[in-house]
Amino acid sequence: MNSLPEFQELFIELMICNSDYYIFQAEDNEIGYAIRNNDGVLIEFYVLDKYIPDSNEFFGQLLKDLSITDIYCKSFDSLLLSNCLLKKLPYSILGLLYRDYFEPLIKKDLTIKMKRADLLSVELLLGQDESIKELFETEQQLIDFIENENVFEFYKNEEFVGCGMVIRTHPDWSFCDLGVWVNPSKRGNAIGSQIILNLREFSINNNLKPSCGCAIENQASQKTIEKSGFVSRYKLLNFMIK
Repeated sequence: MNSLPEFQELFIELMICNSDYYIFQAEDNEIGYAIRNNDGVLIEFYVLDKYIPDSNEFFGQLLKDLSITDIYCKSFDSLLLSNCLLKKLPYSILGLLYRDYFEPLIKKDLTIKMKRADLLSVELLLGQDESIKELFETEQQLIDFIENENVFEFYKNEEFVGCGMVIRTHPDWSFCDLGVWVNPSKRGNAIGSQIILNLREFSINNNLKPSCGCAIENQASQKTIEKSGFVSRYKLLNFMIK
């Protein structure tokens, strides 16, 4: 993690607990590692600096030995990216990664209020339409986030308009990921951008470094995020093994 100019994506980090780890060895010394998820996707690749010149050889071996089908590569991960490019692997863009933010394109709506969610919020949140699962995949995940992270309900003029979360990406670092859901009946009114503004302010006030992301095809989410002032300099790439 310390070798990266930006921090890991929560989307990738959540996969790691259910993935397999592999150590590279040379002359009985550990020189690097790889992480492969259960679908055969390589999600991390690292070697010590002195072995970088030979990394493409290790990379080619692991693609074969681990039956890798795809590679999820953050465009700021220069080691993994360069090895994928040296192999001339075809790729597509999976998502936009937002790490930088500037002045928002909208003014903060002071009539929108945020309320920390508790276990009594579970019924309210899971009682929304199926799109709520974009934020909370399961009831247990929602409960875990409420108990261990920061989940908020949002109201405008005392009417529930959406929810959001601030999830620490890794317990050993101060980076966090922002997640947003807006009531479908309230979409198109910049509510999502307002929620992001509030979540970002909360993160900064609690010494956390906020980031977020969205799928490349989700243009509505892109507009929502960018109205709040976030800018994407990086992408999540999917390299495919022929």
